Amino acid sequence: MHCIRCFIGKKDLMNAFADRWVEAETIDLSQGFSLIFLTDELYDGIEELVNSKLDVAYNEFFNYLSPSIYEVLVQESRKGMIAYIETDYFGGVGRQSAILFENSKVKMEPLKTESFWDEKTYSYYHKPEGEKAINLVLKELGVYKQKEKDEFDSVGLGNFRRMD
Repeated sequence: MHCIRCFIGKKDLMNAFADRWVEAETIDLSQGFSLIFLTDELYDGIEELVNSKLDVAYNEFFNYLSPSIYEVLVQESRKGMIAYIETDYFGGVGRQSAILFENSKVKMEPLKTESFWDEKTYSYYHKPEGEKAINLVLKELGVYKQKEKDEFDSVGLGNFRRMD
């Protein structure tokens, strides 16, 4: 099982983000990055205080990227790049989505990768083929691959299966 939703950015940027939200807690990753999990408490706090009515049509990609979360990403990306990611996998089957903001704008449009199990070949396959959504966004964020690891594992996201 792998089921997380979080904001990722450079450590100083994420610390400043967390200082503005009581429910936010930074967790250090490698390569100078940190994450903030979008816990239920943080989500509820943002929804209550921001209460945005923006028209954000990303439901095809994300379960939790509401207009209020989008607005927070716009605000928090004024001073640097911030990625927002979601994963939802069980037994290797599922999906991941990612988006990147910089200078209060979307820098990389939402990406989604779905993973499936093929009963005929007894193997996993991904749509679209190629690099997965989160790795593409992490690469643009500045994460570099370490020997025999992708960006996801190189920055340390593989250490987090769930948010609790």
